[in-house]
Amino acid sequence: MYKEDKLAKYIEESELRVFSKDIKVRLSKELVKKYDSDYYKAALDNYQVCFNKIKKLNIVFPSNANPVFYIYIVPMDNYSELLQMPKEFDDGTGGRRPVGCFDIDGFNVALGLSENRMEMATKKHDISAYVNDLHEIIHIVHEQFWHSNQCINEGFAEAVPLYVMDLEKEFTEHKKVLSHLPFDNIYTAHELLNQEYNKTFGKEEAVPNNTCSFRLSYISSYLFVRGCLETIEKSKKCTKEEAVQKFLEILRSSRCINEWLIFDIANALGLNKDKLLNSKDLQLQVLNEIINE
Repeated sequence: MYKEDKLAKYIEESELRVFSKDIKVRLSKELVKKYDSDYYKAALDNYQVCFNKIKKLNIVFPSNANPVFYIYIVPMDNYSELLQMPKEFDDGTGGRRPVGCFDIDGFNVALGLSENRMEMATKKHDISAYVNDLHEIIHIVHEQFWHSNQCINEGFAEAVPLYVMDLEKEFTEHKKVLSHLPFDNIYTAHELLNQEYNKTFGKEEAVPNNTCSFRLSYISSYLFVRGCLETIEKSKKCTKEEAVQKFLEILRSSRCINEWLIFDIANALGLNKDKLLNSKDLQLQVLNEIINE
């Protein structure tokens, strides 16, 4: 059933503010008063720190593009509708998620946030917030290459900060949870795909009321994608950053989704496709490395 995209009209009537050469902000005429009074400066400073960190990966975008990171701030009274928040993750207290970008100089997607999420930011990240902010911006980045299955999307958004940027070592609470994770709480790629199909992906939490890094499906997705990146490093004798680029290009060249996408990844990495889909071997190997680091 067709549903009008209310965010498109909101953006059409919005005000534009240029925070930096990397970040532009759109928001309503009412909210722009808060922007001009620096209500959102702490949050924007934090996003700039994250974006600077991601730029150091030296990712080459399709057509050598240099897109702008857009942030769309929306009012609290109708944030759910404007951001099309999934009902299972919307508790009425505001939200944040990637949304379609309506600005031609931007990434394919922008970061949409309710106004309170901008006001809640502190002047300095703690490690959990830092990883979570990086996670959301990495979604914006990978959308230039692909948008496929949730387990690959979320796994990549976790693997880049925790593994490639080496923040797992600082994120002691996360490492502790991984160290005590029961075998049954680690999922195969096939089980993660089934969770997507059944709309249960992300519902089980290892630690209640925490960031997405502590949801069981996200943990397994992270272990899976990190294993893929490590495989690229070993087979291509390359750096973590180079492995990120190669993985992005593998996903961009694939025309598959679901199980067939896992098979495509397996073929590109020289792995057994049935084992990559149905076993936990790769995930457990990565988990053992993390525990023994």
